[in-house]
Amino acid sequence: MPIDYSKWDKIQLSDDSDIEVHPNVDKRSFIRWKQQSIHEERAKRNQDIKNLEFQVQMNSRLNQRVDKMVGQLKNEDLLNRDVVRKFLNANFDKTERGEGDNVDPNMPPYNEMVEDLFEQLEINAKKANKDPKNGAVIREMIFEHRKKIDAVTEQAHERLKQLYKERASLISSDDIHTGFDKGFINKKSEKDDEEASKYLPSAKSTEVALPPPRLEFVNYEDDVMKLAPETIEFGNISVKDVKKSEQFLLNNLQIVSEQQKDALMMSAFEYQMENKSEKTYQTIHQSELLGYVREMYDMKKIPHLQAEELTSVIKLFFQRVFYNKASDQGKKSFLDSVQVKFEHIKNRVNVMQEEESQEGVETIQLKSLDESTELQVNLPQFGSEDPEELKRIAAFEKLPPKMQSAIKTQSLDKINEVFAEMPLEEAEVVLEIFNEGEIIGVNALLEDESEFRELQAQYRDQPSAEESDPSSVLEHNFENTVEINTSDVVD
Repeated sequence: MPIDYSKWDKIQLSDDSDIEVHPNVDKRSFIRWKQQSIHEERAKRNQDIKNLEFQVQMNSRLNQRVDKMVGQLKNEDLLNRDVVRKFLNANFDKTERGEGDNVDPNMPPYNEMVEDLFEQLEINAKKANKDPKNGAVIREMIFEHRKKIDAVTEQAHERLKQLYKERASLISSDDIHTGFDKGFINKKSEKDDEEASKYLPSAKSTEVALPPPRLEFVNYEDDVMKLAPETIEFGNISVKDVKKSEQFLLNNLQIVSEQQKDALMMSAFEYQMENKSEKTYQTIHQSELLGYVREMYDMKKIPHLQAEELTSVIKLFFQRVFYNKASDQGKKSFLDSVQVKFEHIKNRVNVMQEEESQEGVETIQLKSLDESTELQVNLPQFGSEDPEELKRIAAFEKLPPKMQSAIKTQSLDKINEVFAEMPLEEAEVVLEIFNEGEIIGVNALLEDESEFRELQAQYRDQPSAEESDPSSVLEHNFENTVEINTSDVVD
């Protein structure tokens, strides 16, 4: 096999090679100067490459933020710093910043750099005698700034290509490794070529290939109910437009998260509380799409978002569930799951609304304070000419008809049922009428004969209209023997 010796033409040596110098110049000193010069040029070239690579990468990160913001925010939103900040933090990692050996550790995160850009644009607008409070002016200046960044990036690409070419055209002594078992291997050159390929255009394309941007799932840990703008837009897609849902997920991989799925499902409760059942079903449908795709992705046990893997999962899910002409079982199973959750939310909202309607309703119930006594319903003697009975009859007739009917049954439970249906104010009026007409009395229960004898003796000592029957029940004042309970009725 013929041996290619051309690579030796690229060797850049600084040792005691056969070299001619001026008689007045020390040969050893000249060689040392030459060696130092080679090392300095090499170090500077490597430093320039690292700086330019970082510049290209940083511009790419900043352009991603600016492009998304200009594409989705309105002119008036661009004037509101809070809106800009919240948008950036919702769509990009707010802690992401430049990293590397040559990067200032105090360099602000990319999101803050974009925020600072707006301050600079306002200053520039004033200098150019333009209105800094006009969103259209700010948008126009952003486009101008974007063109300048693109021009700088293009210059960086050109310079990188030149530096990569210089580095590849020279082989230093550090790159040479001999050994008959391994042959001649230029490991550094291979590594450098691989690194350079990330930043330089391929042979078939004029576009610059940059390292893929870091992408994270949307996850608002401080507010689990918060929805990203993209998730809200996804939730508004009709259940009939499945292809649109698929394409939207492919373009917004970051919303396929557990937190966003749950937050979207909770928003379905809010729609149902407003009696918007169609919107409720649509929101549940979209939430289930996120849930199914996320579950399939999690089965792969990938710790971080991998765009290619997730894209493959989304396409596979829609193909099997919605586009499978051989069987509609997948679609039926999915829609059944949506319907079950829809019915659950409807039922749960009905219960919540019932509880809310009953919450805080106070009622009055009658019961005895003492376990040794029981309440007694005393009907007035209708048709009696006794003045006291006439007063009781008049009081009775003041009561609502439903309460009169309950009293005639002489059942305390029936009376309490009518009280339960009354507003508190009306029930309190009824209690006053009860007291006026002596409707409710108290029976004292005698446990044994000795207690009866003692009671009989008391009646002999204190004669009264009632002593003719000492075994009769004792009637006590209603206000002192009835406990009035006001309680909150809760289902």
